[in-house]
Amino acid sequence: MSYCLVLGDPISHSLSPVIHLAAYRELGLNWDFRRQRVRLGTLKAFLAAADSQLRGLAVTMPLKPEALQAATFADGLAKVTGAVNTLVPAAGGDWTGFNTDVRGIVEAFRHAVAANLETGSSAVIFGSGSTAASALAAFTELGSTELTVISRTTTQTGAAFRAAQRMGLSVRAVAWHQAEDVDRALSSAELVMSTVPAPFQDALPLAQLRINPHAVFLDAAYAPWPTTLASWAGACGAQVIPGWEMLLHQGVAQVKLFTGQEINVAILRPALLKYVNSAD
Repeated sequence: MSYCLVLGDPISHSLSPVIHLAAYRELGLNWDFRRQRVRLGTLKAFLAAADSQLRGLAVTMPLKPEALQAATFADGLAKVTGAVNTLVPAAGGDWTGFNTDVRGIVEAFRHAVAANLETGSSAVIFGSGSTAASALAAFTELGSTELTVISRTTTQTGAAFRAAQRMGLSVRAVAWHQAEDVDRALSSAELVMSTVPAPFQDALPLAQLRINPHAVFLDAAYAPWPTTLASWAGACGAQVIPGWEMLLHQGVAQVKLFTGQEINVAILRPALLKYVNSAD
């Protein structure tokens, strides 16, 4: 039987199987999709041992930069962001890497705010890793020109800053301890995204911070839901997009890469929401 996997560490929380299995059923494919824990530094060995029935891999943290290194070929977004979240087998044991996270972020915001996105908007990203790099590309596509990355330091050594250089973007770096600068960025932000893993969100100095109540906030994390940041943003009055919306849209792109067939995201959303609501 043909099958696909989602790889990462940890991986038990992933909702990717819900999305992909619903898509395969809708497309009439007798395919399986499973979670597989793969530790950092072991991805190349895992790929070398893959069998011919494996049709594609969804890749989550902390493996996205490693997946780019493991890919023989990579699409433009993967190269510029420095992150691969999708691997498709090619001839001769090669793998092609793609970044569908950018599409996931873009479509999650577009679905939430319809036609209200304006060119020149101000956007803020929490975190400076691989997913933050994808967020920079996504916000640029959405028309944001004022970009701020809030992370632990202002050293600008994270993947997001390296990606900004490759994309020729001017990005303002702010550290969490710079309370006035953080507050200034958040008070004017129209689009905000967090790429901070859920276990680390409790350590953020949220008590003294307020987000623009008219902002739209997306948290890439979704387990457990609501996350600390999602609750905070909602309490401030912001519109909150759950992380599974991003996952849903990028998953639809993965399905096309794995199967060669397109599927409407609206067909898959009810199955995902049913699973999420039953898990509450």
